[in-house]
Amino acid sequence: MTFCRKTGSKIKQVLQQFDSFIERYAEEALQVTKIIQSALESPVADLLEAIIPGDADTIFKNKLLQALEIGIDALSIVNTCRQEASLEAKLHCFVNGLKTVSPDLQDAVFQKLQSILLRELDGNTRKQNIYDLFSQAAYSNSK
Repeated sequence: MTFCRKTGSKIKQVLQQFDSFIERYAEEALQVTKIIQSALESPVADLLEAIIPGDADTIFKNKLLQALEIGIDALSIVNTCRQEASLEAKLHCFVNGLKTVSPDLQDAVFQKLQSILLRELDGNTRKQNIYDLFSQAAYSNSK
């Protein structure tokens, strides 16, 4: 029982490190993964436009595109996706690769992608496991 209390305390402590800035990015990262996940069921003509609307802030848009590319490269379940010439092509390759794996693995990849997006949007200021924890909590709350 002591273990559970200590673990619960540590989790609360870690989550308190995040400010509203991080929470905002967590929501953005979650939305990106949800849009990509929906593309598994019904293809979107312009997936990048669906993820990042044209009216998005340019600085944020560029940061999110860079984060998305880093995430896709890090999680490439199909190594050939890394060799694609554009982010749009990488994204389509990534979605097509995800279609071939189990729903459980898809969920794991989406949660990790959300975590990587959050890390990159935050400027990689914390350890990856902190982003993983926060992303898992946000992903679980969205289900």
